[in-house]
Amino acid sequence: GLLQRGHEVRVVARNVGDEYCGEKVVDGIPVRYCRWKSAFGHPLPNPKDIAPAIQWCDVVHTSIFTTSPVVSYLAKKYHKKSLLTIYEARGKKWYWADSMIRATAFFVVEQISCRMPFDCYHAISDATKRDVETYCGKKNVKRVYLANEMEESMEDPDFSLRNYFGIPEDSKVFLYYGRPGKTKGVQVYEKAIRLLSVKNRLDSNVRFCFLLGKEPEDLRAQFIQQIHQDGLAEFVKIGDSVTREQLAAAIHQADCVVVPSLTEGFGFSALEACQMGAKLIYSDGGSLPEVTFGTCKAFKNRDAVDLARKIYRVMRGKADAFDTVEEKKFTYEEMIGGLEKLYLDMFQ
Repeated sequence: GLLQRGHEVRVVARNVGDEYCGEKVVDGIPVRYCRWKSAFGHPLPNPKDIAPAIQWCDVVHTSIFTTSPVVSYLAKKYHKKSLLTIYEARGKKWYWADSMIRATAFFVVEQISCRMPFDCYHAISDATKRDVETYCGKKNVKRVYLANEMEESMEDPDFSLRNYFGIPEDSKVFLYYGRPGKTKGVQVYEKAIRLLSVKNRLDSNVRFCFLLGKEPEDLRAQFIQQIHQDGLAEFVKIGDSVTREQLAAAIHQADCVVVPSLTEGFGFSALEACQMGAKLIYSDGGSLPEVTFGTCKAFKNRDAVDLARKIYRVMRGKADAFDTVEEKKFTYEEMIGGLEKLYLDMFQ
């Protein structure tokens, strides 16, 4: 998008296996893939790999955590305008899902990263903007939404959600898709299903289907173990991630999508469901209320009892099971234009 608007762009990033390593050109953009180490899934960049690109550019743009300190230092050294994108600032929310030691470590890293000096701070939602201002003490935070455009024309016509999970065609499917990370709320969702099962409130034809990413492996294994331990294997089905075209078909074929996240900087899963016209139950945490529309219903964040109540009303076909919310747009044109304005405003 920036190329189409007449800008020059270069990218420096960590390598992705051996296929994406060294100097490449991707969609007309020179990319230098570097063999950097990583910590907690984030790259540890070598300043020598980034310095030439920063010397070349007018604006350097990076994101939070491990790249922030290095880029901030080099931008100041070479007198370049700099922008930091903050996808999420959890602050005290780190303690919702992790041990005291891990949460404190992540909190400290986040504080260091977000408080580094940049000319502009970019938040991807109003909720993230508020959290950056609250937890990180930043005042010059600008919000530019991310973009997503999913539609029925993307569907894989040969994909069957019920065949994929090996369940009857007349099954009523509640669908979850994404990582099994702690902040994604799958534990809250599992507890809600267990509460319904204990109270004998699960219809025999209801299935809770999970398209789970393989990472984090330990949390995925723990979640599956909990399903069996609680005797829910008859109702809960686990599958691996699918292609984007198959995902579009899965969303469209589900009776209801559930997004139980504890925190969300933007909320792609919820937005994708809404764009596909799916019925949606979502947590009222983070940015999810900002991006959801259509036939949807919020439950109280981290409240398994409230989630169980909302699921039960959907199963019973209650008239107030869902709300109707006016459509919202999140286009690439608006995202690129918004970021371009942030770049240009730094020179005013």
